[in-house]
Amino acid sequence: MNQIYRLTTDPAIYKEIPLDAEDIADQLNADAHVMDFVYMGVKEKKIADLWGEIVTAFQPSPAFPEAIKVPAISVWTGPNLVFSERAYAVFHLMLADYGEFLPIKVSGFTYYLFNNLSDLNPVLSKSFYSNPDTQAVGALEFGNGASQKLLFRSRWEGCTASFCNQKFKDLCEEFELEGLNFNSELIAN
Repeated sequence: MNQIYRLTTDPAIYKEIPLDAEDIADQLNADAHVMDFVYMGVKEKKIADLWGEIVTAFQPSPAFPEAIKVPAISVWTGPNLVFSERAYAVFHLMLADYGEFLPIKVSGFTYYLFNNLSDLNPVLSKSFYSNPDTQAVGALEFGNGASQKLLFRSRWEGCTASFCNQKFKDLCEEFELEGLNFNSELIAN
């Protein structure tokens, strides 16, 4: 079976984009839609029709002010990613059916927020909640269908992360797109 990975970015090494839903709503003058931006990547809702010019900059995480590298591809929030122009050139056609790319200006350069809309349920006989009251995931395993998906999220898991297959990882390595950690342990510690 093809390996599946949970994607993370190391904030001690890579700068991040400090945008949140309120920042986006403010810049788009779309306060009435702030909840659409809060639930990006969680609900199956495209938001490209609400999108406009968003301007931001990479910054070190407040917890890691020593971070100096700018990622080519990184986790933004939950299951959503940030793609540089180069990463976008590699993946935009392959991921067109998985979500939507939303352009942003980052220090004068075009980047893309990827609103991940591709959902996959785990194998329920091998996945469980360690605490059903809070839906804390105790075990998570995806079936053979996951190996066919470059990138996906799981509403069952809570849409807290993006997951990818081996091909996605191989393409990041082949094109030297730095910024992501590929964790074979699918549950965040």
